[in-house]
Amino acid sequence: MLRDSGVGCFVGNVYVGALAYANDIALLAPTARVMRQLLCICDQYSKKFSVIFNATKSAWLFVSKSKQLCHSVPQVVIGGNKIILASEYTHLGHVISANLDDRSEILSRRNSRCVAR
Repeated sequence: MLRDSGVGCFVGNVYVGALAYANDIALLAPTARVMRQLLCICDQYSKKFSVIFNATKSAWLFVSKSKQLCHSVPQVVIGGNKIILASEYTHLGHVISANLDDRSEILSRRNSRCVAR
C-alpha cells in the first residue's frame, strides 16, 4: 500500500520508503507532509488487517544538516496517538541522529566491543 501510493522515498524506481525487519518498520519521507500521508496509509492498513501500531514505542526524527533547532516541526500521529519527536533513536541496534552526526553510533559500536573480563 505504501509503495503503491507513489509517495515516500525512491531510488530510481525502487521504493525505499518503508524498511522493515520482523515487527520493526522505519518509514522514510522527504517532507513531514509526506510522512503524515504514509502514516495515514499505515492507519488504513491497521484497520483493514487488525494490526496495531504502537505510538508509545515509536519516534520520529526530523533529519537536517542544519545545527539550528527547527521550531516549526509539525506533529505526526499513528492511530490517533502522537509520535514523539526525537533528536536520535536506536533502531535495530543502530543509533540514528537527526543532525546526521555519527558520534553516538560510533560510541555505541565501540562500547559494544568493550567487554569486562
